[in-house]
Amino acid sequence: MAIRILILATLLLVSTAITAQTAVPDEYMIDTGDVIVIDVYNEKDLYVRTMVNAQGIVKLPLIGSISVSGKPPSVLESEIEAALFDGYLVEPDVSVTIEKYRPFYIKGAVKLPGVFDFRLNLTVEQAIAIGGGLRDRASKSDWYILRGAAQNKVRVKKDTPVFPGDILHIEESVF
Repeated sequence: MAIRILILATLLLVSTAITAQTAVPDEYMIDTGDVIVIDVYNEKDLYVRTMVNAQGIVKLPLIGSISVSGKPPSVLESEIEAALFDGYLVEPDVSVTIEKYRPFYIKGAVKLPGVFDFRLNLTVEQAIAIGGGLRDRASKSDWYILRGAAQNKVRVKKDTPVFPGDILHIEESVF
């Protein structure tokens, strides 16, 4: 019985690690198009739910405009706490959560290229299915993701995770 429990616990840990790995990057950086929620404990008037604008800025009560683009939620929490502590609140406790991730994009040899809502644990194979599947002349292996602000081109396989803001490009095959 003890061995069975140990095996089940190990399987649970492995599946949790795999899920966490493919959900979103560990240090997810907030960017344009994300919908974030900023909540200050016990201060309902300071609650903000907003989409990050094209300049990467959101407006907060008392503080005003603050740049959020390129920052993980934990860093943003600390910055907002420091700003609120500076003359407004005694011990601000801020939480920043991402309510809705920015979309991902599919282009190239798929039936329905375009912009799609991001879903947690999304893989390249699932993204292709969301894009209506491969066209007849689509390559079965020349698949790339353009990722990050530098738009680094990364070759991918069907089980590669897709993250918010990624651009999945499916090449045409020669034959």
